[in-house]
Amino acid sequence: MIDHFSAACDIVQSAGRVLVFTGAGVSTESGIPDFRGPDGLWSRVDPEDFTISRYLDNPELRERGWRMHLNGELWGARSEVKPNPAHDAIAELWKAGKLSGVVTQNIDGLHQEAGIPADQVAELHGNLRRSHCVDCREDWETVEVLAWVEAGEADPRCPRCGGIVKTNTVMFGESLPRNEWTTALIMASAADAILVVGSTLGVYPAADVVLDPARRGVPMVIVNLGRTEHDHLATVKLDEKAGAVLPPLVEQVLGR
Repeated sequence: MIDHFSAACDIVQSAGRVLVFTGAGVSTESGIPDFRGPDGLWSRVDPEDFTISRYLDNPELRERGWRMHLNGELWGARSEVKPNPAHDAIAELWKAGKLSGVVTQNIDGLHQEAGIPADQVAELHGNLRRSHCVDCREDWETVEVLAWVEAGEADPRCPRCGGIVKTNTVMFGESLPRNEWTTALIMASAADAILVVGSTLGVYPAADVVLDPARRGVPMVIVNLGRTEHDHLATVKLDEKAGAVLPPLVEQVLGR
């Protein structure tokens, strides 16, 4: 019988540089729900509320969103969520010089909070830490925008041009941030192994960052509780929670 854990360790250990690609499953153990699971976000809210057209057309939707941010419900500037052992293990790999970078679909900033420099994390779907005007592109720390909401601006507007303000997250109908996409491709090109953590690899074009090199023969380890859409491309698949398997994997890889 194949020892999948040892095989995964061997791939990561023998690689000169590893690309880590993370999805919602790496943050669920911090208390952040995923999107498509049985208890995921889409089971409680309408996904259409996360389209850019609806956001721009519906002031009540914007007001509700800012109230949720203010109450710490959306894992952003006022959230109390913290990195979990999976984030910490990935940060240990970075500190050991093993990573070409981290590419994430997540918007929570927990990789940075775990100790990975911001320029080593490509956030393909944006982040909640900053907000901007959709018209003039002026931007601010989200905590500053929330201060406007606390001061009575239920639907805050840009002080410079009066435009609608939104967080720097990518909504349905928006393109991925070009700089983050370019950074992700550079990180992928520098890697000779891939470690996918907590992603079903079913959201495009983000998943193509790892699927293209995997199809070219770059070894890919997938750590995900449940099947992904591309298990057949994995060199090794560990069907476990990230927080349970990554710490011992990293300890073995780093010889600790």
